[in-house]
Amino acid sequence: MKNNYILSFMILTLLVSFQAMAQVNVTFRVDMSAETVSPNGVHVAGSINGWSPNANMLTQEGATSIYSATIQLNEGWHEYKFLNGDAWGTEEAPNVPCALWGNNRTLYINDSGNNVTLVPVPFNGCNADGTGFSVDFNVDMSSESSVSGDGIHIAGWITNWDDWKITVSDVVDGPNSIYGLSLRLPTPSNYPVVFEYKYLNGFWGTEETPDAACPTVTATNRLVTVSSSGETLMDVFNGCNYTLSVKESVFEDMQVFYANETSQLVFNQFKNLSPYKVSVYDITGKKVKSAKVDSSSKTYFDVLDMQSGLYIVKIENSQKQGVKKVMIY
Repeated sequence: MKNNYILSFMILTLLVSFQAMAQVNVTFRVDMSAETVSPNGVHVAGSINGWSPNANMLTQEGATSIYSATIQLNEGWHEYKFLNGDAWGTEEAPNVPCALWGNNRTLYINDSGNNVTLVPVPFNGCNADGTGFSVDFNVDMSSESSVSGDGIHIAGWITNWDDWKITVSDVVDGPNSIYGLSLRLPTPSNYPVVFEYKYLNGFWGTEETPDAACPTVTATNRLVTVSSSGETLMDVFNGCNYTLSVKESVFEDMQVFYANETSQLVFNQFKNLSPYKVSVYDITGKKVKSAKVDSSSKTYFDVLDMQSGLYIVKIENSQKQGVKKVMIY
């Protein structure tokens, strides 16, 4: 009996140790500068605490407008939102690209075991482009005879394999071709994120079954580790991946040049094409700069923080796109 007791105690100790090691401290942060803070305090609710609106109150960081709280979380995907109070009805309603369904923010904790301090996000809004961790999903639908009226969806770990939560609705290159979606997470830019997912041309029953021979496919699911912010996943529906082409239709009067004296990329003279999107990729296909533009005159990108080398500049609207190569020196 004594030996059985000792064995049971050892197993229990190991289990407790494993559970303790599996959790990391995650510090949630929200900027309340645009809000009148409730006398009931600022709270966070989600899958992180059973969606309790009053379980975790945030405290003010010194004399700043930032409020924060540290919660222990397991590896995986989590949903949450902030409340300016301690009851439902006081919650925020952020939107894309940091909240993709139900106005819930998403968060991934990897298996590194490292504690994580999230970038502060504005209450009811998203952290600025270039902060936190961003990734773009692009899928080429040209192999399909048509795109479902229900839309293109992504199902995977991030959605708990629900087929309705993420709609890929941003047309990058014309109907029935490349569709895109941007996601922005509050984790640091160098905090690796693992995505397991697949695309659906509608809902379940219309899902793709890409071949396991594809380097980013396991069984029929896509499995990708994005190591740093700013990457673009360029997938082919029911296929592998595609690469940026420099043989796309060129915008009329398209001009892109590098102004060495001001360390800027200059995008000039896009007539009657507003609004449009400008993206800059390095030669590995990683997106390093992007912006949506509502002016039809000029756009400037500061590139002082970019290394010298060859870059691909892509300009696109809902009808067509153009691609140029630019050397930064």
